Formats: sequence, C-alpha cells, structure tokens
Amino acid sequence: MGPQPAWSSLRRVTHLIPCQASSASATSASLPFLASSRPLKRDTTFATRTSTSPAHLAARLFSTTPPVQTKTIKPHRLPSNLIPEYPYGERRIYKQSNKGLYGSARIRFGNIVAEKHKNKSRRYWRPNVHVKAFYSPALDARVKTRLTLRVLKTIRREGGIDNYLLKSKPARIKELGPGGWNLRWLVMQTQAVQRRFNEERVALGLEPKEIEDRDDIIQYALDYATPGPLSVRSRATLSEMNDAMNDAFVLGDDEAALTDLEGIEELSDEAEELLLRELDEVDHATIANAETEKRRADV
Repeated sequence: MGPQPAWSSLRRVTHLIPCQASSASATSASLPFLASSRPLKRDTTFATRTSTSPAHLAARLFSTTPPVQTKTIKPHRLPSNLIPEYPYGERRIYKQSNKGLYGSARIRFGNIVAEKHKNKSRRYWRPNVHVKAFYSPALDARVKTRLTLRVLKTIRREGGIDNYLLKSKPARIKELGPGGWNLRWLVMQTQAVQRRFNEERVALGLEPKEIEDRDDIIQYALDYATPGPLSVRSRATLSEMNDAMNDAFVLGDDEAALTDLEGIEELSDEAEELLLRELDEVDHATIANAETEKRRADV
C-alpha cells in the first residue's frame, strides 16, 4: 500500500467534523441519560469573527481621511517668559487655583453643630472643581483646564471662553488668576482679537492701531503648552528669540568698554538682591550716624 498523501490542517478539520458528529449521535443513542441532559450549544464566536461574507465586510467602517488635528493646551503650561507678570501676583492661599479658572473659590472652614448638646466639630468645604475642554475660535485650539461650576456658568453666559477672558473689568482680571491671565494674553495676540479691539476703538472715536502679525509667537506658545516636543516652526521661533536676547543693546559707544564686557558674567537675580540689601544697610547706617552727630551738635 502506497504512502498516504499529506493533508493540510484545514482538510483534516473538515474530515474530522462529520466523524465527531456521528460518534456523538451514537453515544447519545447508546447512553439514554445523556440524551435527556441539556443540549450543548455551539460556540459561534469564532465563526462570526472570521466571517467574510459581503454583508459583513460592508458593515466595517474604513476611511483613509485623517481626522482634523486640534491642539489641546493647558493654560498653566504657557511660557511665562513671554507673558507680562500678573498684576495681583500668585495666590498664596489655595495654590491649586493658580493653575485653573477657580474664580474667587477657596476652601471654606466651619463647624458642625450637634442638635442636642450643641457640640461643635471642625470641618471644611472644598470647591466644586471639574475638568472641562473649551474651543477657542481666536486660537483655533481646545483649552483644557480645571474650573468651578460658577466659572463654567459665567462662561456659558458670556458666550464662550474668549468673551470671558477678554473682559477688562478689575473684578474679572482678579477672578482670572495667573492661569487665566496667561491665556488672556495669548488670546489678545491673535489678529481676530486685534481687529475686534480696533472696532471698539473706532466706535469710541479713537484711532485704530496697526494689526501685528504674531502667529509665530502664538504657535510657539501653543506648542510649548501642548504635551510633546516642539515643532520645527516653534524651534525656529525659539532660536530667533534667543538670538534677539543675545544681541541686546549695550549702553556706551566705547569699543574698549564693550570688549571688557565679554569676560564679565551677567548679574543674577540673587546677587542683585544681596547687593541691594547691603546698599540699604549702608544707607541706614549713614542716616543713623547723621542723626547721632546732629544730636551731639544740639547738646
């Protein structure tokens, strides 16, 4: 008898299925207690998963069009070296509010008073803080930040986060906090907001200002505040800003004086504060000596 041909795995499976079905029926006929038991259900998960019918293929959703990429920035990550200092300074109480739009919300403290004996137990109330992402038409980006429900209600009433940030009343500026102040400055650099301010100036009878193109700085700030590395355009903008800082204007026309400055290190903030403190001590000592001499002269 010659050698058996090699069967593929698929032919072996299809050959064994009817054999298993016939053996199962014979077993159920020979053993009556198996026939009365609950029938076994066939697992159709694998068959459904590997179905290649035209209806199943048509149900699959497939598209080669990439989704629209929209940046999601965090206000507290904006570069602080470009933005002017917040006029009210950082909040010392409830420092978490420096990185979001908390308004005037703070942690409140109080007591729980028992009804029977009027015993008091100390407790506190945290603000109702949530995370929300808004779309800014001026920046063409999504702004993701923490905020309280009261601020969210105010944003809805104002008609968007841009209108909420651009209000110039002192109460609104104080409500923004450092994070909102950074975002407000970035929104004000866009050309759309500059045109809006010019329309308000013309309505008040003032001359409009020239609209400046600051798209490179805006894109650099957006890339800086977005998680991930900087883009090629942002790196070029950063190098230009560093070159501008290196080419700073130096007082004096003497070339010898300019060459002497090359080996001198720039005065740091800590050294400047120390020198100013020493100068104040010298001034106080001079004033004290003058008062002492005056008293001696009067005597």
